[in-house]
Amino acid sequence: WKKIVQSYVLDNANFLLEVMPEIEFMICAVRLMESLRAKGLPLCAPTLVDTPNAFAAEGLYNPAVALAIEGNSVENDFAFDENAVIYVLTGPNRGGKSVITCAVGLAAAFCQLGLLVPARTFTFYPADGIYTHFPTESGDTVDKGRLGEECARLSEILAHCTARSLVLLDESLSSTGAYEAAYIASEVLLGFSKVGCRTLFSTHLHTLAARVDELNREATAFGGAKMDTLVAKIEQNGERSFKILRAKPDGKSYAKDIADKYGLSFEKINDMIERKKRSGDASR
Repeated sequence: WKKIVQSYVLDNANFLLEVMPEIEFMICAVRLMESLRAKGLPLCAPTLVDTPNAFAAEGLYNPAVALAIEGNSVENDFAFDENAVIYVLTGPNRGGKSVITCAVGLAAAFCQLGLLVPARTFTFYPADGIYTHFPTESGDTVDKGRLGEECARLSEILAHCTARSLVLLDESLSSTGAYEAAYIASEVLLGFSKVGCRTLFSTHLHTLAARVDELNREATAFGGAKMDTLVAKIEQNGERSFKILRAKPDGKSYAKDIADKYGLSFEKINDMIERKKRSGDASR
């Protein structure tokens, strides 16, 4: 009888084993939603529309960061619209560029997984693919070098993305010099413009952001999607606000901020040298 019962259970309950990963996923998803709610963070039911490239979020935040930090999480409004399907996002180190880039992707992924979205409101035209190009420790660097590996992944994305896709690039092409990186990135952005897909490129390449108007003129010639710039805001005292603004970048202020932070402005270097001299004189 034991063998008969076991055989019966296996034959009639096997479907439960097949859907077990989905059940486990939904349980974990509910726990995540409960954790966000318990911390007082907003969650919303997304609104799906059939307007191409629609993506509009109010009060968007990164749930992983929000759960990891003490205090309130910074919320941002973010939208792709008729004036910009592609964004070049620049700003200082640790200014929130990678955080918002991930938040955009997570909002789209949560929506398409049937979950509540970490934002106050969210309107979205579903994507046929979410493509990411983040720093990786891929083994391909042995044969291709890091730059070759980055370029190969970018080429793969361009080969598969469509006008309905969402593409997220974070510090891409950082494995080469600024001139080479800006040139390749310009060509890649024109490619995404030709495809017409929603694209967010977070980068330290301020020269690339400065060329957006020029790239728009080139894109207009072949009917490509429009580009614009975003910046991670710095307060007057140099503090990071983690607010993302639609504005023209000021690369000099970011460089000065980094130099001051690490004591590499001439004023601070000079003070350090003078202190060393005084300390040496005193010891003698």
